[in-house]
Formats: sequence, structure tokens, C-alpha cells
Amino acid sequence: MKECLRCKKMITDNTVRDYCDVCYEVYEKFFDKIRSYLSDNPLATAFEVAEYTGVDHKIIKGFVKEGRLIEVETESVNVNCKRCGTLILSKYHEYCPKCEKTLFKELNGLKGYFIRSEKAKMHHKKISR
Repeated sequence: MKECLRCKKMITDNTVRDYCDVCYEVYEKFFDKIRSYLSDNPLATAFEVAEYTGVDHKIIKGFVKEGRLIEVETESVNVNCKRCGTLILSKYHEYCPKCEKTLFKELNGLKGYFIRSEKAKMHHKKISR
């Protein structure tokens, strides 16, 4: 018997995986999130993938060690958020995840402001000559 690397539950020695079935499913969901993000942003950094998928950086590095992900050197990864100035390590985004969410909420809040009211009517101003 051996231990699951994540939850320490005992698993049989003859299994190919180092995780129990439950943990394996969790890790596969993480990997699917990462794969989906990387399909839109193929040269994203591990930091960026972690920020935008919510998958812990250590898990991403684990996938790299396992050979399931490959890190590629990129030149333009030191980018600052246009709103708050924090380093975002991304060539695909202009705002950090926190500012991006805030801006999205603000823009959604303004939608109602620009919708025409059904009661609005046009009129003209009489000019006296």
C-alpha cells in the first residue's frame, strides 16, 4: 500500500497514479481549467495561469514536473496593471485580476444608466423672435 500524495489516504501499490480516485478527479478538473485557459493564451506564464484560473501555483508547477505542461521562455512578461500598477506578469492582459473584476462590475452597473426610459419624450424649445 502507498499513500495518496494529496490526502494521505492509503491506495493500492498496483495503481499507476500517485493519487486516490477522488484526488485524481480534482486534479483532472484543475488540469482542464488550465488547458482551457492555455488554449486562448498559449504563452501564458505559470503566475498568470494561477491568477486567472484559481489553480494554485504549486499544482501548476507539479504538472510541469510531471511533464503534462511545458514552460516556454517569453520576453515580455513584466507588465504593470494599467489601473493599480501592480506587476501582472502577462502579455495578454492590461489589468490584474482584481482590477479586471472591479472594472467589469462598474461597467455592468453603468448599463442601466444608458438604457432609454420609456417615459422619455422629445420636445422643442420655442424661440422668440
